[in-house]
Amino acid sequence: MASPAVEQKLAAARKLGHTLAADADTDIDSIYIGGSLTAGLGNATSDADLFALTGHRGHAGDEATQFSVDGHRIDVERCSLSEVEAFVADLTGFELRRDNLTALHGLPKALDFVFRLNASETVVDSERLTALRGRISDALPALRRTMVNYSAAAINGHLEDFLGAAAEGDLDTAAFAGQHLVAFAGKAVVSAAGDLYFSNKWVYKQLARTPVEGFPVDLFTHFQRGAWTDGGAEAAEELILFVQTCIAVAQLLANTGTPLGAWPSWRPGTAKDGLWRSTGFNVLHTSEGILLHWELGRQLLLKEAPAFIWALCDGRSVEDIVEAVRDLGASVPSLKDMPRARVESVLAALRNKGLVGTEPFSRLSSV
Repeated sequence: MASPAVEQKLAAARKLGHTLAADADTDIDSIYIGGSLTAGLGNATSDADLFALTGHRGHAGDEATQFSVDGHRIDVERCSLSEVEAFVADLTGFELRRDNLTALHGLPKALDFVFRLNASETVVDSERLTALRGRISDALPALRRTMVNYSAAAINGHLEDFLGAAAEGDLDTAAFAGQHLVAFAGKAVVSAAGDLYFSNKWVYKQLARTPVEGFPVDLFTHFQRGAWTDGGAEAAEELILFVQTCIAVAQLLANTGTPLGAWPSWRPGTAKDGLWRSTGFNVLHTSEGILLHWELGRQLLLKEAPAFIWALCDGRSVEDIVEAVRDLGASVPSLKDMPRARVESVLAALRNKGLVGTEPFSRLSSV
């Protein structure tokens, strides 16, 4: 239940929305409140964002004004219906391929706008606004995949800074870059769990309200706040592995519709004979399959089952991996009834490709 302060802000926004819609000199089609307040994430200091969809041409967000209503600041964006409809069509129809990975970097504005609309409160409705909501609702599984892919791609931008600083022993700068890395990893997790909102600043609230069974929030917090720096380079390597785990699990389980709580463990294994996946690869879900992507380096496309087995190589023994595949097979069709010999064959192929080894990979040594 929203706090009294939040309810007052929303009431002020509703009041302004009806006032704007009653103005005969405007061509307003519909109005809604969008943003952190209607998404259940905001607080007493959050702004109320009012969106007025109009018939005249223009780009979403081009016309923004502020109003004071009953002592509350209301931000109003006037957006062309035709442009918003194009926005929604482009995003709901987006499909990631190996040859358009850079397109992910152009999606923040669209993702932010569409997720605000999805979590909005209608003030003045219309047939076109209802249709927009319907299109978004029907495309939520695809939008979830796109948001996880965006989070994965955003990690690449901060990883370079993190690796450079950590390799030089500049752990303060590495901690700063690492905060962004882990925040995006957390966003991938909550998005895969179905909690869709764009801004990173609410990731802790999202993890709290959409808990994933077994997810180590304490470890997430340890890395995201930079507490890991006392551990030096070894801890930096652990952070990289944790971020990769978050992305891999989010990509793999969200695609199969399996709850993320089915993942056997988010923490590295401790087996003496454990197998380790290469931490140089980002994990993206494309129309062709699971793409292991090393920025400015290698790309390998895996089918779903080998991708799961690769992701499970985080210090587990072969026996542990076989058991994990068996357990996941209860909810992941591609792993159902997979025999031990098949798992071992896949592991051998992954080792031959340099994707898996018998010792932890050092990402910092590759800088």
